[in-house]
Amino acid sequence: MSTKLGRIASSKLILALLFFGWSIANLNRFSINYAILDIAGEFGLNASLNGLIMSSFFVGYAIMQIPGGLLADKFGAKKVLIFSVTLGAVAAVLTGFSWSLPSLIAFRFISGVATGIFFPTASKTIALSFPTDMQGKAMSVLLVAGAIVAAVSSVLFAWIIDTLGWHVLFYLSGACGIFVLALYLPFFNVSPAVNSQTDHQPESTKENRSPLKQIIRVPMVWAMFTSGFCVSMITWGINSWIPTVLVQVRHLELIQAGKSQIIPLICGVIAMLLCGILIDKMSAEKIRITAIVLSFLASASVYIMYSTPKLALFFLFEGIAVACVTAVYVIINNLIMKRFPPEMTGSAIGFVNFGSQSGSFTAPFAIGLFVDANNGSFTVAFMFLALAAVLSALAFIPKRFYKNETASNDSMPVIKH
Repeated sequence: MSTKLGRIASSKLILALLFFGWSIANLNRFSINYAILDIAGEFGLNASLNGLIMSSFFVGYAIMQIPGGLLADKFGAKKVLIFSVTLGAVAAVLTGFSWSLPSLIAFRFISGVATGIFFPTASKTIALSFPTDMQGKAMSVLLVAGAIVAAVSSVLFAWIIDTLGWHVLFYLSGACGIFVLALYLPFFNVSPAVNSQTDHQPESTKENRSPLKQIIRVPMVWAMFTSGFCVSMITWGINSWIPTVLVQVRHLELIQAGKSQIIPLICGVIAMLLCGILIDKMSAEKIRITAIVLSFLASASVYIMYSTPKLALFFLFEGIAVACVTAVYVIINNLIMKRFPPEMTGSAIGFVNFGSQSGSFTAPFAIGLFVDANNGSFTVAFMFLALAAVLSALAFIPKRFYKNETASNDSMPVIKH
């Protein structure tokens, strides 16, 4: 009993450390969305170049999803997370010192690399530290860190930039990363859960050293890859460009624009927590249908959000869209965690998140191109995001992909050695 209680306490500490670390990683990620207006003025940039700067972070983030998962599987969570946090802190400070467009793009790219390593490693840690019937809740707690930071940063970042300048914002982000590093060095230690999937996996699975070959042969993985790409385009299309839309199209001040984003982002937090609680009690079929409904609802909400002339309706449907895509993202990660054993979770989450983050870097840059091509209009850009949500729904249509919630030796493709 004492051993079990000790493991529970250890799991809670690990989750708290992951939550804090992911919060600081998201400080760096969200900072550019509000800083970009001042950066554009300082460097004389158009919408396409603004989009390129915002996308550069996600290029680094995307390309590290698969290597990040493999590193976690090979070297263990603590070493990889410490490297990720250290690199992120250094890159944030360097971003504040940026002296030109190329230097800014380079440092944002490095920031993306650091953050890209963190998430698949954290996912593997949750799979190891929590039993399968608690992993959905634990994952939602981790993911909600990003939503909380988004809500807080919408006001805080606007105030810091307005009073201290955008350079200081990145210096502070780097300082927060150093503080996280000071916590991880003495306190971060992973203890496998008593009834996690590792207790039920055959030795042949544990000894597998090429998990990616098995992962990419599972049809559901490609469906989640596609859906993740689409919902991330919506998420980061909105997160990256809504402050600009509110200032340039709806004619709000930057601080007003920041304050207006609190309610939509709180909707995302609530959706994430509710989805994390409910998903562990749902069958794979109910989860699949829920994801389809949420994706179509997100599509309609994005279209209405941009087309309505009333600000109140704009924020209402933005909140609905954010809640829907956030819940779908939780579903994607939960299905992957339940489909694969923990020793493959880092690689599986990394591969699917490569798709997600490919959407994250595609949307900001594509929207910038659409805006410049349409003389400053965002109409085509938001139609593009609405269509992405429809494609997300289609990824959940093939029922046969979702029959097995948990991977077993029989359900996994066989690799001949």
